[in-house]
Amino acid sequence: MRIDDYNAAKALTEKLKQSLPIKVKAGKQFFKTLKQKGEPANPDREFEIDFVGYSGDEGGIMCGLKEPNSPENQEKYVSSITHLKIDHNHPLASEVQAYQHQRIHKLMLQNSRGFTAELMTIEPTKKKKSAKGFGN
Repeated sequence: MRIDDYNAAKALTEKLKQSLPIKVKAGKQFFKTLKQKGEPANPDREFEIDFVGYSGDEGGIMCGLKEPNSPENQEKYVSSITHLKIDHNHPLASEVQAYQHQRIHKLMLQNSRGFTAELMTIEPTKKKKSAKGFGN
């Protein structure tokens, strides 16, 4: 099953690259990862995206993160944009949130691994008008 619309994801990736750095906070999954590493896991802790790349359906839009005003040699992080909360004032915030919602929805369908999940991802086709007198 395809997770991302490749062209839309690449286009968003390019827009994000043009907007760097972007302020974000840890989403639930990235927050858990920080806690597991013994890092300060303050929900208000800010990061800056300083790198963006598209890794295909496997990882989606990936982001390199650093803490604002951090020295160059400080440890950086990598996370899928799906696990980040973008600043609501950012001009691409609504596009990023739409991408995150779509990606999470399709990943959940994929994880259910049922036939119904496959059908839910198929784009509906337009109905053709039936011939007069046939089924009318």
